[in-house]
Amino acid sequence: MAGTPILVPLTPSLYVPGKLASTETVLVDVGTGFYIEKTSTAARKFYSSKVEELGKNLKDLESIVQGKQGNLNVVEDGTRHALVGNDLLRQKMISGSANISQNAKGDGGDG
Repeated sequence: MAGTPILVPLTPSLYVPGKLASTETVLVDVGTGFYIEKTSTAARKFYSSKVEELGKNLKDLESIVQGKQGNLNVVEDGTRHALVGNDLLRQKMISGSANISQNAKGDGGDG
């Protein structure tokens, strides 16, 4: 209805109060600072399709994020196994060098 109070965007973060001059046509923000005059029905249809498109994009992004999370889990598991393997190898090397030292001390020239 004409005269209805609205907020008019001046910048992406600044709105000023205004009044609706007409309900026959409205300005539709189509992006990058461009506005198109459309009928109320056409504007509703435009924004409904935008919302639907954003919903599809959101589902696609959720699927991509889940795939990336799966990849991250695989890499983390591989890294964890590699670290455990390195620790075991280090422990074997340390215990092996201790055995070599003890054997060298045991062969201390009794012969």
